[in-house]
Amino acid sequence: MHIYKPTKDPNVKKSTTYTAVLLGVLACSSNAVAQSFSNPIPADLQNWICSGECGSLGANGDITLSPLGNAQYAYVTTSGSQAFDVSPIALTESGGNSTLFSDTNGSLYQSPTFALNAGQTIGAWFNYVSTDGKGFDDYAWARLVNVDSPTDITWMFTARSTNSNKQSIVPGDLEVGFDAAGVIVNYGDFDFQVRNTAIGDPVDWSGLGLDNGLCWREDAEGCGFTGWLESSVTVANTGNYRFEAGVVNFGDTLYESGLAFDLVGLQPAPVPEPSTWLMFAAGLGLLGVMQTRKAI
Repeated sequence: MHIYKPTKDPNVKKSTTYTAVLLGVLACSSNAVAQSFSNPIPADLQNWICSGECGSLGANGDITLSPLGNAQYAYVTTSGSQAFDVSPIALTESGGNSTLFSDTNGSLYQSPTFALNAGQTIGAWFNYVSTDGKGFDDYAWARLVNVDSPTDITWMFTARSTNSNKQSIVPGDLEVGFDAAGVIVNYGDFDFQVRNTAIGDPVDWSGLGLDNGLCWREDAEGCGFTGWLESSVTVANTGNYRFEAGVVNFGDTLYESGLAFDLVGLQPAPVPEPSTWLMFAAGLGLLGVMQTRKAI
């Protein structure tokens, strides 16, 4: 596992048979779903840089494989992460009673740089998963950064846990100028999938670590997952770019969240070395006590 501390972006505020013809059309449509965009983003995760806890998984609980059909998808998670200051958004909000909430631990996955031409369109699939909310609103993001001009940023995805309106989880209230309806191809079909522990239907994804199957409150509408959403963006300028995806806890380090994402041709991440797994297990042992949170 590589540890990397990114530089915050000062320009970012708080912010889908009746005849042979029909069969042929259906076949083309199916292929279009899996190949709806080209992918110049380097897809071999072995060459990516991770800060925190990142990797790849096959179909796992509620988080199925993406429509791209790859054998695995990539992910970032807050679970087990010892990394801080990973978010370029650097959000702060009032927590009430004269307290100030901000980002805590999280994870960031960054691709190697790659060249894009002005007007080039690329895309990816995203699926946000969370067990948190009620002011402790974890969030996730994905973006393209022009490394030749770091203020040239193209947002591909944002999501934030909330219980006020589950349909506002994407894009969330991050105020970075992300146009979800304009970027997410299937946004019109978006319906956050609530998982209710009170009726024995908790969220199920191993990327949540010890919080898998939990929710900060039994009937909270913010616990669950977005389902796979396809983003497609066109860059304005020619340059060398970096793709990055991340997720952070907010306000505290309790109740985990994660972001699964997929790219055309994605190659799985290498299996962590034994020492990494031992450190991770030790960290989970320390977190194995009953988690409680006082109402604010």
